[in-house]
This record gives sequence, structure tokens and C-alpha cells, in this order.
Amino acid sequence: MATAVFIAGSSQIKREVMLLMPAFDVIAVNVLGAVAYGAGAYVAVEYVLPKVKAIAAEVLRYPKTAEALVYLLSIVVYLAAAQGIIARVVAIGIPALNYVNVLNPAIEVLNGMVPVIRTVLIGIGIVLLAERIRLRA
Repeated sequence: MATAVFIAGSSQIKREVMLLMPAFDVIAVNVLGAVAYGAGAYVAVEYVLPKVKAIAAEVLRYPKTAEALVYLLSIVVYLAAAQGIIARVVAIGIPALNYVNVLNPAIEVLNGMVPVIRTVLIGIGIVLLAERIRLRA
């Protein structure tokens, strides 16, 4: 009789553990989503941003400015990727993975810089436009 109670108790524990685990499709979709964020960031930084740098170097006529622009854009890409990866990892639903949320405040602080970067880029664009108009006149 004690053995039967032990077996019933262990199956109850197994059922409770199974209820805590998310379904395989939830895990698979979120892991694939996180990998897609990483792959997208890699493609953007390795293939797209060098083309942006080449165009910016031609337009700006200052190589250091083009390098700084691409560096800032790569930081924005990495921030977006990190935010997406963290969201996907947390969405898996395993309680131990929720500790990755500790990184969110740092990412939010850096994301707060994005409007400043945008304003600086708009200012650079206005200065370049004024310089071109002044050179034509």
C-alpha cells in the first residue's frame, strides 16, 4: 500500500512538473525567433552597414564622420537585436529564464540615447544641406 501511494505521489509530481514546462512549439518558435534576431543583426552589421559607410563617405567627404555614423548605427542595430532576443527568451515561459530581464534597464538607458542620435543625424543633414547650398551660390 505504501508503494502505491509513493507511485501515485510521484506521478502527481511529474504532472505538476509537466504543467510548469511550456510546450515544445512555444520553445521552438521563441528560440527560432531569438536566432532570427541575431541573424538579422549580423546581416545588418556585416553587409548593410558597410554599404551605408561607403555611401556616407562619398556624401560626407569626411571618412571619420562616416565611420562614426556607421558605429552609431551598429549600436542601434545591436540594441534592437538584444531587446528582441531578450523578449523571445522571456516569452519561452521557463521561470529560470526570466532572470535575463536584469539586462532590460541597461538596454532602456541605451535606447534613451536613440532620440539624441537621431537629432544629431538630422542636425548633420541640415549642416550638409546648408553647406551644399552655400557652395552652389
